[in-house]
Amino acid sequence: MSVLKFSRFSALFCLVFVPFYGYCAAQADATSKSDIFSLSQCQWLADQPKDRKSNFDIESIDNSKLPDAPNAIISDIRLVRHNIFDTNNPKEDNFLFRGLNTLNIVTKEHVILQQLLFQQGDKYDQQLLRESERILRDARYLYDAKIEAERDCDDNIVVTITTKELWTLTPEISYSRSGGEDKTQLGFRDTNLLGLGKRVSLSWRSDADRTGYTFIYDDPNIWGSRYRSRFEFSDNDDGERIYLDFKLPFYSLASQQSYGAVTLDDTKELPLYYRGDVVSEFKQENQINQVFYGQGSKLGSWTNRWLVGWQQEDFKFEQIAETTLPLAKDRSLNYPWLGYQLIEDRYITLSNFDSIGRTEDLNLGWNVFARLGYSDESLADDDSRVVLEASAAKAFHLNDSMLWRLYTGVHGYWNTEQQKSENLHAYLDTNFLYNSSSYRAWFANLSLRYGGNLTADQQLTLGGDTGLRGYPLHYQMGDRSVLLNLEKRYYWEYHLLQLFKVGGAVFFDVGRAWFPDKNNGENGQFLKDAGIGLRLAPSRATAKTVIHIDLAFPLDKDDEIDTVQWVIKVKNRF
Repeated sequence: MSVLKFSRFSALFCLVFVPFYGYCAAQADATSKSDIFSLSQCQWLADQPKDRKSNFDIESIDNSKLPDAPNAIISDIRLVRHNIFDTNNPKEDNFLFRGLNTLNIVTKEHVILQQLLFQQGDKYDQQLLRESERILRDARYLYDAKIEAERDCDDNIVVTITTKELWTLTPEISYSRSGGEDKTQLGFRDTNLLGLGKRVSLSWRSDADRTGYTFIYDDPNIWGSRYRSRFEFSDNDDGERIYLDFKLPFYSLASQQSYGAVTLDDTKELPLYYRGDVVSEFKQENQINQVFYGQGSKLGSWTNRWLVGWQQEDFKFEQIAETTLPLAKDRSLNYPWLGYQLIEDRYITLSNFDSIGRTEDLNLGWNVFARLGYSDESLADDDSRVVLEASAAKAFHLNDSMLWRLYTGVHGYWNTEQQKSENLHAYLDTNFLYNSSSYRAWFANLSLRYGGNLTADQQLTLGGDTGLRGYPLHYQMGDRSVLLNLEKRYYWEYHLLQLFKVGGAVFFDVGRAWFPDKNNGENGQFLKDAGIGLRLAPSRATAKTVIHIDLAFPLDKDDEIDTVQWVIKVKNRF
């Protein structure tokens, strides 16, 4: 469950906070005006790049224009960096927005250039330009990015990169509500520290499960390289969490190798639910360590990746005062594993799909992953287990108005001592979107879940936190569930305070979690709700998210359920 960012307050906060943060005066050359570098003076290059279409029409798929010049060389790379607010627009030309442009530390040129899969002097390759554009759009500190190419007077290629900045230094004064439970967060974060693309955050959180502090530092390009590292530390009222990774990722579909190491030490108290109420709690300590190496190759539109690794897992459970149900047995695994990934490159661009009014990338191709390991009792001092993980994702462009997406997967163990599966989780998510006009769409999502032989620390639940918006958190439980969400979506041409793109939804949910062989209480049948919702997509900060404010009415309520449920969440989709 994510948190709600109040960007207007963030803007005012930053006016006070950033001067102490430093570095502002040095940014005078990169504030209210864009850094614009003129193109070649050749007459046939006089036309400037044109903006990509920005409506929902799926016919706008991949309409970026790149010349076909297989033997050309990239003779120059030019940057056009736009600040957060366009002061040439009268709606954005005010004291506050000009001040924020002045205070904003625009992403350094070398940081943008480091993300590219090509450089000056390389042979021109359309696919590398398109993938580099997607990488830039996926950066946490950019709202949008566009890469265009044109021939110069010597019949080589001039590449122009246009980026749109986000405000990245934000106080995390946040609130969300789902299933009748509140979540609050206080702190700050910067996802573009000093314009270098690094992330640092410090926050205090309180929700239904725990209260505590979290510090995060994430460096996606260590010293300008492709290496990345992430460090997290949480001090909560029920334990601590330490996470550290260092790796060279597969940063491109054409990357040939990846390797790294990950370590996690997490101690916390976890609840078990029945009809939305906590009926037992226990202490759990997880220790996970992993090292891995991978080799990749690309042939045409297909990328193949083979990975090998070693993983150690320890799960320990301890009784506390609130423990009323039997504890799970401690588990230990120590195993080598082999993995394989197959990716098909069929990306398209569109708008008003998962977000509102911004360029989005969607892969219509297959993305398949599988991992198999074996933990022998001689290595883990526990039962021998086969470790299985597999997933597949695919999107289908049915016609100019319809898209269909499919996600499926399974992960869990086969206990060879007991000859049965253990903590086997399987899922199937499929959603269908019909675009009835440029600003309206019908959306349907079907989610199926199955849990096989779950240990006492595991639960499969359904409620306000998992898509049944009219009911409390974890309201139903079982070893399988089904959920259907239906929505009529509206993408409005309204820019609230020049900070949020606005949309809306009318929705209906129906779902059920149950055990086939035992009673799940009086309310084990299908549950239904209906409601209306507001959608706010931040356009100046945290643009990869959509704020959901829903008013849901349970249609199968009993006396324990409120007549109206407010649901406030932040998701990465509409």
